[in-house]
Amino acid sequence: MYWRVRKISPEQMLRQYSIHIIVAVSLLGNLFQFVTRPKKETVSKEMKNDFGVFAKQVTTHLLDTSYINYLESTSRLQSELSDSVKQRLRQDGVLPGTTEEMKANLMEFTKARRVCAMQFKQVEIKDPNQQGMIPVEVQGVVVVHSADESAQQPFHLAYMVGLRKGDPPSPVVVQMQELAPSPVPTGGPGQ
Repeated sequence: MYWRVRKISPEQMLRQYSIHIIVAVSLLGNLFQFVTRPKKETVSKEMKNDFGVFAKQVTTHLLDTSYINYLESTSRLQSELSDSVKQRLRQDGVLPGTTEEMKANLMEFTKARRVCAMQFKQVEIKDPNQQGMIPVEVQGVVVVHSADESAQQPFHLAYMVGLRKGDPPSPVVVQMQELAPSPVPTGGPGQ
Protein backbone atom coordinates (compact mmCIF):
# COMPACT_ATOMS: atom_id res chain seq x y z
CA MET A 1 0.00 0.00 0.00
CA TYR A 2 1.32 3.29 -1.04
CA TRP A 3 0.72 6.58 0.62
CA ARG A 4 -0.15 9.35 -1.61
CA VAL A 5 1.43 12.71 -0.82
CA ARG A 6 -0.94 15.51 -1.47
CA LYS A 7 0.05 19.08 -1.97
CA ILE A 8 -2.24 21.58 -0.25
CA SER A 9 -2.35 25.10 -1.50
CA PRO A 10 -2.85 28.13 0.75
CA GLU A 11 -6.20 28.70 -0.93
CA GLN A 12 -7.40 25.25 0.09
CA MET A 13 -6.19 25.80 3.67
CA LEU A 14 -8.03 29.10 3.83
CA ARG A 15 -11.23 27.52 2.57
CA GLN A 16 -10.99 24.66 5.03
CA TYR A 17 -9.98 26.64 8.16
CA SER A 18 -11.42 30.13 7.51
CA ILE A 19 -14.17 29.82 10.12
CA HIS A 20 -11.66 28.72 12.75
CA ILE A 21 -9.39 31.65 11.97
CA ILE A 22 -12.26 34.17 12.14
CA VAL A 23 -13.44 32.79 15.52
CA ALA A 24 -9.89 32.88 16.93
CA VAL A 25 -9.33 36.49 15.79
CA SER A 26 -12.73 37.51 17.21
CA LEU A 27 -11.96 35.89 20.58
CA LEU A 28 -8.56 37.57 20.76
CA GLY A 29 -10.11 40.95 19.86
CA ASN A 30 -12.79 40.60 22.54
CA LEU A 31 -10.22 39.53 25.11
CA PHE A 32 -8.07 42.57 24.28
CA GLN A 33 -11.07 44.91 24.60
CA PHE A 34 -12.08 43.34 27.92
CA VAL A 35 -8.59 43.71 29.39
CA THR A 36 -8.04 47.29 28.20
CA ARG A 37 -11.51 48.70 28.95
CA PRO A 38 -11.56 51.64 31.39
CA LYS A 39 -12.46 50.64 34.90
CA LYS A 40 -15.69 52.10 36.19
CA GLU A 41 -15.15 53.72 39.56
CA THR A 42 -17.51 52.21 42.03
CA VAL A 43 -17.74 52.51 45.76
CA SER A 44 -17.19 49.32 47.74
CA LYS A 45 -19.77 48.19 50.27
CA GLU A 46 -17.51 49.13 53.19
CA MET A 47 -16.94 52.62 51.79
CA LYS A 48 -20.68 53.04 51.21
CA ASN A 49 -21.26 52.17 54.87
CA ASP A 50 -18.56 54.63 55.96
CA PHE A 51 -19.95 57.44 53.80
CA GLY A 52 -23.48 56.65 55.03
CA VAL A 53 -22.35 56.90 58.66
CA PHE A 54 -20.48 60.13 57.87
CA ALA A 55 -23.56 61.65 56.17
CA LYS A 56 -25.71 60.75 59.19
CA GLN A 57 -23.14 62.35 61.52
CA VAL A 58 -23.03 65.57 59.51
CA THR A 59 -26.82 65.71 59.34
CA THR A 60 -27.06 65.12 63.09
CA HIS A 61 -24.49 67.83 63.80
CA LEU A 62 -26.29 70.26 61.48
CA LEU A 63 -29.83 69.73 62.74
CA ASP A 64 -29.27 68.84 66.39
CA THR A 65 -30.07 71.91 68.47
CA SER A 66 -30.32 70.06 71.79
CA TYR A 67 -28.92 72.17 74.60
CA ILE A 68 -26.97 69.14 75.83
CA ASN A 69 -24.71 68.72 72.82
CA TYR A 70 -25.17 71.87 70.70
CA LEU A 71 -21.61 73.13 71.31
CA GLU A 72 -20.00 69.79 70.49
CA SER A 73 -22.11 69.30 67.35
CA THR A 74 -21.37 72.78 66.07
CA SER A 75 -17.64 72.47 66.75
CA ARG A 76 -17.43 69.08 64.99
CA LEU A 77 -18.88 70.65 61.85
CA GLN A 78 -15.65 72.67 61.52
CA SER A 79 -13.78 69.54 60.39
CA GLU A 80 -16.68 67.91 58.51
CA LEU A 81 -17.57 70.79 56.18
CA SER A 82 -15.46 72.57 53.59
CA ASP A 83 -14.87 76.30 54.00
CA SER A 84 -17.28 77.22 51.19
CA VAL A 85 -20.10 75.17 52.74
CA LYS A 86 -19.47 76.68 56.20
CA GLN A 87 -19.51 80.18 54.73
CA ARG A 88 -22.79 79.57 52.91
CA LEU A 89 -24.41 78.08 56.03
CA ARG A 90 -23.31 81.11 58.07
CA GLN A 91 -24.87 83.43 55.49
CA ASP A 92 -28.10 81.40 55.60
CA GLY A 93 -28.14 81.55 59.41
CA VAL A 94 -27.84 77.80 59.91
CA LEU A 95 -24.42 78.05 61.57
CA PRO A 96 -23.53 80.79 64.05
CA GLY A 97 -21.17 83.42 62.67
CA THR A 98 -19.31 84.14 65.90
CA THR A 99 -18.67 82.46 69.25
CA GLU A 100 -20.88 85.04 70.93
CA GLU A 101 -23.73 84.06 68.64
CA MET A 102 -23.10 80.39 69.40
CA LYS A 103 -23.15 81.07 73.16
CA ALA A 104 -26.35 83.08 72.80
CA ASN A 105 -27.97 80.18 70.92
CA LEU A 106 -26.82 77.78 73.65
CA MET A 107 -28.30 79.99 76.37
CA GLU A 108 -31.59 80.18 74.46
CA PHE A 109 -31.70 76.39 73.98
CA THR A 110 -30.78 75.77 77.63
CA LYS A 111 -33.43 78.17 78.85
CA ALA A 112 -36.08 76.41 76.77
CA ARG A 113 -34.70 72.93 77.62
CA ARG A 114 -34.68 72.16 73.93
CA VAL A 115 -34.00 68.56 72.85
CA CYS A 116 -34.00 67.03 69.38
CA ALA A 117 -34.39 63.53 68.07
CA MET A 118 -33.73 62.37 64.53
CA GLN A 119 -35.03 59.46 62.56
CA PHE A 120 -33.30 58.63 59.31
CA LYS A 121 -35.63 57.19 56.68
CA GLN A 122 -33.16 56.73 53.84
CA VAL A 123 -29.46 57.23 53.11
CA GLU A 124 -28.58 56.81 49.44
CA ILE A 125 -24.94 56.67 48.32
CA LYS A 126 -24.32 56.88 44.58
CA ASP A 127 -21.24 56.15 42.48
CA PRO A 128 -18.56 58.86 42.22
CA ASN A 129 -18.92 61.62 39.65
CA GLN A 130 -16.20 62.74 37.18
CA GLN A 131 -14.38 64.74 39.89
CA GLY A 132 -14.32 61.78 42.29
CA MET A 133 -16.97 63.27 44.60
CA ILE A 134 -19.53 60.89 46.05
CA PRO A 135 -23.17 62.04 46.03
CA VAL A 136 -25.06 61.16 49.21
CA GLU A 137 -28.73 61.88 49.93
CA VAL A 138 -30.14 61.74 53.45
CA GLN A 139 -33.86 61.79 54.27
CA GLY A 140 -35.63 61.68 57.56
CA VAL A 141 -37.47 63.56 60.28
CA VAL A 142 -36.18 65.77 63.09
CA VAL A 143 -38.41 66.18 66.14
CA VAL A 144 -37.89 69.18 68.46
CA HIS A 145 -39.29 69.37 71.98
CA SER A 146 -38.83 72.37 74.23
CA ALA A 147 -40.73 74.59 76.63
CA ASP A 148 -41.64 76.85 73.70
CA GLU A 149 -42.44 74.37 70.95
CA SER A 150 -42.95 70.81 69.91
CA ALA A 151 -42.50 70.24 66.20
CA GLN A 152 -41.75 67.57 63.67
CA GLN A 153 -39.90 68.61 60.51
CA PRO A 154 -38.93 66.38 57.55
CA PHE A 155 -35.55 66.90 55.90
CA HIS A 156 -33.94 65.83 52.63
CA LEU A 157 -30.31 66.85 52.20
CA ALA A 158 -27.94 66.13 49.32
CA TYR A 159 -24.19 66.16 49.94
CA MET A 160 -21.18 65.90 47.65
CA VAL A 161 -18.55 64.20 49.76
CA GLY A 162 -14.86 64.25 48.92
CA LEU A 163 -11.75 63.14 50.74
CA ARG A 164 -9.55 65.61 52.57
CA LYS A 165 -5.86 64.92 52.05
CA GLY A 166 -4.05 63.67 55.06
CA ASP A 167 -2.99 60.49 56.73
CA PRO A 168 -5.50 58.86 56.80
CA PRO A 169 -7.72 60.78 54.35
CA SER A 170 -10.93 61.98 55.98
CA PRO A 171 -14.30 62.65 54.33
CA VAL A 172 -15.46 66.24 53.96
CA VAL A 173 -18.69 67.76 52.63
CA VAL A 174 -17.70 69.81 49.59
CA GLN A 175 -21.20 70.76 48.48
CA MET A 176 -24.56 70.68 50.21
CA GLN A 177 -28.09 71.24 48.99
CA GLU A 178 -31.45 71.06 50.70
CA LEU A 179 -33.98 69.21 48.57
CA ALA A 180 -37.74 69.31 49.00
CA PRO A 181 -38.58 66.75 51.69
CA SER A 182 -41.16 64.12 50.91
CA PRO A 183 -44.32 64.43 53.03
CA VAL A 184 -44.27 62.66 56.38
CA PRO A 185 -47.41 60.80 57.42
CA THR A 186 -48.91 62.45 60.50
CA GLY A 187 -51.24 59.63 61.48
CA GLY A 188 -50.36 57.09 64.14
CA PRO A 189 -49.99 53.36 63.67
CA GLY A 190 -52.81 51.79 61.76
CA GLN A 191 -53.76 54.94 59.86
